[in-house]
Amino acid sequence: MKELATCLGPDQNLVAVVTLPDGEPKPLAFLMLNAGVVHRIGPHRTSVKIARRLAELGYATIRFDISGVGDSRPPRDALPFRQQAVLDIKAAMDHLQDRYQLKQFGLYGICAGAMNGYAAALGDERVVGLFMFDGYAFPTGKASLVRFVSNWRGRSLRHVLGAVRNRMRRVLVGSWMKKDGNPAALAPPAASTHPTKERFAVDLQTLIGRGARVVSLYSGSVFEEYSYQGQLSDAFKGHSFLTQMTCHYAPTVDHLVTPLEAQRHLIELIEDWAGDTFEKRVLATT
Repeated sequence: MKELATCLGPDQNLVAVVTLPDGEPKPLAFLMLNAGVVHRIGPHRTSVKIARRLAELGYATIRFDISGVGDSRPPRDALPFRQQAVLDIKAAMDHLQDRYQLKQFGLYGICAGAMNGYAAALGDERVVGLFMFDGYAFPTGKASLVRFVSNWRGRSLRHVLGAVRNRMRRVLVGSWMKKDGNPAALAPPAASTHPTKERFAVDLQTLIGRGARVVSLYSGSVFEEYSYQGQLSDAFKGHSFLTQMTCHYAPTVDHLVTPLEAQRHLIELIEDWAGDTFEKRVLATT
């Protein structure tokens, strides 16, 4: 393989590293997206390891910092965060297309990177694969029960009752203070960019309907949002997209993929996703 540092985007403000295989790359490239404010190497250099492994398998990749993160400076006329991130992702795909004639792409991201990839995939049909690690999650009754049992397993009844009493006191006091107008910090937060269940179902069906290979991975670190294998299926019972995507729950993998064994597991899952994307979408259309 070989790695090339470059700048890209309309303002040449995005710093990137392109990893190319030894020989002609396969007609599918992969983008490694920023995990929040972690720069392009990824948590514990996982993006570097993934890129080099994919190069061994014959794929070109690009890992880059979106505007204002890592080494990339903001553009002259920056848009709101998510809109700008989508434009930056498009600029990275444009670079690979213009420079290496690659026209189909898979997007991989953790947390905010998964959400940015989701938004970019919806807006660009060149995206034929999406791997979301700790992306959007949706609650279920079983998830609440699993969390409750895990949190209080092994504790005394007195301890549990005391915690419930304190929780109720905080809720009642918070409600009273909001009615009284104090303080502003207790006011409900502004609406987030988290899609509704209805919107998410429509979006996933759109991606899968055009043949995109979609994988969701949830780590043990997002226990409050996702706590058991099959939670996504329970949250979206009756939706056909569930049979055409893959969802993993990995309680031994943490959000930052710290243990080496967790990193190996992640890379194996990405290898499988890359191979499926190539075989089921790229080869089928060429």
